[in-house]
Amino acid sequence: MKALLAVLALAAGGSAGAACAGREVTHALGTACVPKAPKRVVVLEWAYAENVLALGGQPVGMADMAGYREWVNIPVPLGAGVQDVGTRQQPSLEKIRALKPDLILTARLRSVQNYAALSAIAPTVAFDAYAGPSQYGEMRSTFSTTGTLLGRQNTARQVLSNLDARLARVGQDLKKAGRAGESFVFAQAFTARGGAPTTRLLTSNSMVSEVMAKVGLVNAWAAPAQPYGFSEVSLEALATLNTTNFLYVAQKEDNVFAAPSVRPLWQGLPFVKSGRAYPLNEKTWIFGGPLSALTLANEISRQLLGR
Repeated sequence: MKALLAVLALAAGGSAGAACAGREVTHALGTACVPKAPKRVVVLEWAYAENVLALGGQPVGMADMAGYREWVNIPVPLGAGVQDVGTRQQPSLEKIRALKPDLILTARLRSVQNYAALSAIAPTVAFDAYAGPSQYGEMRSTFSTTGTLLGRQNTARQVLSNLDARLARVGQDLKKAGRAGESFVFAQAFTARGGAPTTRLLTSNSMVSEVMAKVGLVNAWAAPAQPYGFSEVSLEALATLNTTNFLYVAQKEDNVFAAPSVRPLWQGLPFVKSGRAYPLNEKTWIFGGPLSALTLANEISRQLLGR
């Protein structure tokens, strides 16, 4: 692994002893020499597109724009001039090269195989959202680093401060309403390729669970922490849940809980019978940055408090 990182570092910055005229950055796949004020940024993961937008910028290119618009809801829109560069798994190197970026932001999960090729186009920084025990902490760290890379540290601090203030306010409102300390299970549901209904229950190390904890709620899904922050379970497993509240994200046209074959099971669940099953906005992205976390906080307030 060390040898691989060394090779990738050389691909990013030339020889190990070469001087860096900008900022030398150590990241999840090596090192990169990043210009002091990059202007043309390509992002290959939705969360990193969100981060650039939250910092007041616009990427020149990003991966899977159609999927982003389907799944992600933040208050800052993509600019009309942003170019799609292909899928997140296999972005088009030709399209990226044509944009003449001076910085590429990508995810370690998807870029191990093409990192050297990306680095040959422009300095490439890879983040790892699943590197540590806290995905929420990793999200904040990645956002702060991106702010530094783009020369917008003050903006990054303000965005995180705004998030902290909103979480504190939602927590106070829940406490006043007598709902602090209530249990929850949070699910993402969709139909997987092949037609199988898929339900992900968010574990304690997920960004979602940590946001919920910060507003005073308790995760009732006691499965061990998982690498990506969720357990995949069968629909039948929902009947075994012991929770006051069930919050979930599902696309309106792909709501597996509303399927005719599932409806009898769904309607018999205790939290559904008690009116404690809460569908969040379908574009509440649970693997995003601080603005997605803010969207989640607002959805919690809307559903649990009606405000």
